[in-house]
Amino acid sequence: MRESSLRPGRRAVRRLRALPLLLVLLAVPAAGLDTVWLVRHAEKLEPWPSELDAFQPLAPAGTARAEALADRLKDAGIAAVYTSRTTRTLATGHPLATRAHVPLTADDATTRPDEIPPFLARVKETHAGDRAVLLVGHSNTLPQLLLALGATPDCFDRLGLRTTPDGLRIEGFDGIWRVDLARPGCAGVVRE
Repeated sequence: MRESSLRPGRRAVRRLRALPLLLVLLAVPAAGLDTVWLVRHAEKLEPWPSELDAFQPLAPAGTARAEALADRLKDAGIAAVYTSRTTRTLATGHPLATRAHVPLTADDATTRPDEIPPFLARVKETHAGDRAVLLVGHSNTLPQLLLALGATPDCFDRLGLRTTPDGLRIEGFDGIWRVDLARPGCAGVVRE
């Protein structure tokens, strides 16, 4: 037998050289946003005229809470902070956005239940290669965001969601919710 007939052809050698690269690409999971963090805006200044609700600033305790939030999440891989267009949500997210050098985006879609699913789809698409984002909401919008991210009634108590005559609410200002997008339903939602 001739020696050349035992050696693989050029095409076969190229295919063999490409095999390790192909195996690595197949082993790497598809890129996707890993985590969505959610918080209610920090304590707001009281009393405040109801007709100026959107402009209600943070109380000194709220400013301290916003700073503590920035300290807590500064190394969490946050790629962007999303808030509604109210002064109190913007002021809650601003310290983290500043420290982490990430954009702060005001979008009132977080306050409209029918706009929440498309908003979250945009966030997931925009941040497909990122680790995490932060959403700053309100006592009545955080439950809607959590529902859209997989929370179900069986975990409402654990997450601090309360049914009121006005709908689902978050009570108080102390809570950070972490949603692991790789885990479906309540298994992926934790209140810290």
